[in-house]
Amino acid sequence: MWVSLRVKTMNMNHHVEVVENQVLQLTAYDMPEIGADEVLVEVYYSGLCGSDVPRVFDKGAHFYPITLGHEFSGKVVAVGQGVEKYTEGDSVCCAPLVPCQECDVCQKGLYSLCKHYSFVGSRRQGGNAHYVAIPQKCCFKLPNTVSLVEGAFFEPITVGLHPIVMAGGCKDKHVVIVGAGTIGLLTLQVAKALGAAQ
Repeated sequence: MWVSLRVKTMNMNHHVEVVENQVLQLTAYDMPEIGADEVLVEVYYSGLCGSDVPRVFDKGAHFYPITLGHEFSGKVVAVGQGVEKYTEGDSVCCAPLVPCQECDVCQKGLYSLCKHYSFVGSRRQGGNAHYVAIPQKCCFKLPNTVSLVEGAFFEPITVGLHPIVMAGGCKDKHVVIVGAGTIGLLTLQVAKALGAAQ
C-alpha cells in the first residue's frame, strides 16, 4: 500500500502515529529538529511494509508512540551544519538502516549485521509523516530520471537485489522467486534487468 502524505491542515504538519498497539492516529506535530549530520525531508510518498503490520497489530513496535515508514521518498528542505552531500531541493529516498559504524562487524563493512543499529521507522521516527529528520548516511540522491514515486520503491527493491548480488549475480541463470507480492515483483524486474535466462 502506498500513501501520499503531502497533507497540511491549517499550517500544521501531520504524521500517522501508532499511539499504542492496534491504535493509529493522524496527529499534528511540530517541525522535527535536525542534528549536524541530518537532513530534513518533506515526504512525498511512503509505503507500508509487511514488517510494519506486526508493529501496528501485534505489539511489535520497540516503543509507542512511533511513526512508522522506512520506504519513502521526498525532497530535502533543510540540512544540518555537517551535511555536505545534500542541498535543499534534492530529491532523495531513504536507506533506513543506521549502523553504529564502530563495532567489529561495521569495521568490516558488514553493516546489516551491526548489533547496535538503529532503523528509521522502527527504532526512530519514520517517514509516514509530512516531514522527517534522517541521518545523511541514510539518504540516497535520486537521479533526474527517477521520479519520487519510483524512488519510494528503493528500499523494497534492495530486499530482492541483495541476495542476487550476494550470489554473484544472475546473468544467464534460471531464477526462482517465491511469492508475487511487491518484493517478489520487484525482484523479478531486477533479475530480468541483470540478465537472468529465465
